[in-house]
Amino acid sequence: MRDTSNWLSAVASAGYSAKTIMYSMLGLFILSSVITAADREKATQEQVFVTLKSQPFGQVLLGILIAGLVSYALWRWLQSILNTESLDMTKAKDIIMRVFLFVSGLFYIGAAFLGAKVLIGGHTGGSSSGGDSKGEQVSQQLMQYQWGIYLVAAIGVGILVFAFMQFKHAYKADFLKKFEQDKLTGQKRKTTTVVGRIGYFARGIVYLLVGSFFVVSAIQSDPSEAGGLQQALQTLTQQTFGLYMLAAVGVGFIMFGIYCGFEARYRRT
Repeated sequence: MRDTSNWLSAVASAGYSAKTIMYSMLGLFILSSVITAADREKATQEQVFVTLKSQPFGQVLLGILIAGLVSYALWRWLQSILNTESLDMTKAKDIIMRVFLFVSGLFYIGAAFLGAKVLIGGHTGGSSSGGDSKGEQVSQQLMQYQWGIYLVAAIGVGILVFAFMQFKHAYKADFLKKFEQDKLTGQKRKTTTVVGRIGYFARGIVYLLVGSFFVVSAIQSDPSEAGGLQQALQTLTQQTFGLYMLAAVGVGFIMFGIYCGFEARYRRT
């Protein structure tokens, strides 16, 4: 039993370490786009992979990050299948959470696949300025089917629900329950609380925008209205004090990366 616990901890730690790198680099790209007035297209998963690959020993570093993302996907599936969070299957919200854990694993295995494509063949073309966003591509594909509009709307609503979950975590700091309480004490607990709250709030803002894009896309039957992180950042830029809001999101993503580092070290598995 102890060997199983150690194995689960190793998989989870590798996964959260990968998220630390991913979110920290995304946050740095966002801040860089504010400082240098560059476009928002650098703030993508693909650009993280491309930048990492361009560093000394970049292929090794990228390979480690990909392995970490695979580990995180595996961890999410194990959370769902083994019910490591002790979710109550008589409660609807816990059933939904268990499904979400499995779906989350699919998203991260997709990120690992994208990283592998960059590692093997360079740019995938997904971040070119002339190309459609990932959200638009998904919306466009789904709307080819009879029930496509409803599926796009359902995706949007699901993302909005997830966004409000981020805000709830930021407000209540209930994410602290995930940690080993005897190890996360004193200043470590205070720091985790602060970076976690800021990080979850920043994620909530981005997911709120992305979910809204999908809902609007379904209402207007227009795939071009759907968008992901890039469009969310561009939308923030267009608002009053937009660059300040964009900088805040960048800082928030870095804070979430630091929070994931605490998860890698102290999270209960």
